Amino acid sequence: NAAIALFEATADPAYSDHARHFIGELARWHLDSDKTGYWLTASDSGDVPIRIRGDVDEAIPSATSQIVEALVRLSSLTGDLELWEKAWAAAEHAMGRASQQAYGQAGIVNACALALEPLKLVVIDEPGSSSLVPVANRNPDPRRVDIVAPIGTEANRPLLLGGVLPPTDKPGAWFCSGQVCLPVVTDAG
Repeated sequence: NAAIALFEATADPAYSDHARHFIGELARWHLDSDKTGYWLTASDSGDVPIRIRGDVDEAIPSATSQIVEALVRLSSLTGDLELWEKAWAAAEHAMGRASQQAYGQAGIVNACALALEPLKLVVIDEPGSSSLVPVANRNPDPRRVDIVAPIGTEANRPLLLGGVLPPTDKPGAWFCSGQVCLPVVTDAG
């Protein structure tokens, strides 16, 4: 989640690459054998008699909820449907386990809501005189992944759902909810 937030703040593609790398390492070392969830300890931890999951919220949301949220947000950022399916499987199984808990499941419920309806905003705008970015900034949503690219961007263009590339020859904003993107908005008013 931190790498995705840094990408949103800076538009530096190195951060989205870091997020992909972290998810890859998470799968390599912590994915369970059914590929439906993650353990708190790495698979090569020989001194751990029982591997547990991080399903219970304490002062911060549970590890499981943060993993589901990171998977959903990275899939929104990259347009990777396979990654969203992994997030969905992890969310589904986490919710099943959380239903048996007496407390501490709010983080998983929130992450599952995000998995049900991921939100994404893609904004193409003038770097020096933006009109659409200030509107997005005045309406923050922590559930939404915001991707801003300057007009004329060819490299590292953001993807809409289905791998569709938005045109970058004029300002526009696309809001995607779930698996649907609304028509482009070109005027901030």
